[in-house]
Amino acid sequence: MKFIKSIYPNSNVLKHINNINYPDYIHFNTNMFSKYNLYNERTWGSTNKLNDIFNFKHSYNNLPIDIITNGYPTRLRRFAKYHLVVDNYKYDIYYNKCNKFKQDVIDSRKNWRNFESIEYKYINSELITDLIGQTSLLSIINSKKKVNSIDISVHQVRQICYPNIESHNSPEGIHKDGVDFIVSALVINKINIKGGKSIIYDKNKEKIYEKILNEGEGIFQEDKTLWHYVEPISSINNYIGYRDIIGIDLILNE
Repeated sequence: MKFIKSIYPNSNVLKHINNINYPDYIHFNTNMFSKYNLYNERTWGSTNKLNDIFNFKHSYNNLPIDIITNGYPTRLRRFAKYHLVVDNYKYDIYYNKCNKFKQDVIDSRKNWRNFESIEYKYINSELITDLIGQTSLLSIINSKKKVNSIDISVHQVRQICYPNIESHNSPEGIHKDGVDFIVSALVINKINIKGGKSIIYDKNKEKIYEKILNEGEGIFQEDKTLWHYVEPISSINNYIGYRDIIGIDLILNE
């Protein structure tokens, strides 16, 4: 593993979350959840940070194909593993170069899959490392455990839909990801699409929350008890549409 950086998560952002009891799921936007808002240039700060976000958003144009439907690529993906070591209020982030990925589930996702890595120039992206820090902070608070480290998987995904061809990001249906906590999706871009509703279910698979996420919005949730699903996206009129997201899986180690 390669050391990336030490960060100090911004605990002040937690006051922006409506429920002070820290529920098992949180609908957030980057303005309250992150150090800066992806969609408000005034909060980006330095020119380097602005370029970092701009370039990462455009790196979705360079993702390899993950799923093909009826001969058309409908999901593209890159992937990266991180290991975060907790030292009081300091989090040390390491990059794990292994590109193999499997999930602790009973469907086909239990098998090892290989994904191309997120481009190395973005591994240390402030956008990614900030999200890792803030989601780790929320996970520790929700877990109420003495957490020493966290294994983190980051998925950079583009869904593409065409006239009469939908794109599914949850082809397995209502599911869990087999980890402790997840960001099921943080939406980076969405162009010419409809649908894509994120739905959360309780332990009995009863619907408890649903939301079509706008750009800059995401959902953080517990994954041991709660289930989730994302409805497919379809294009508007006779044009291609797409949705770019970041997904995060977090496994807590005591």
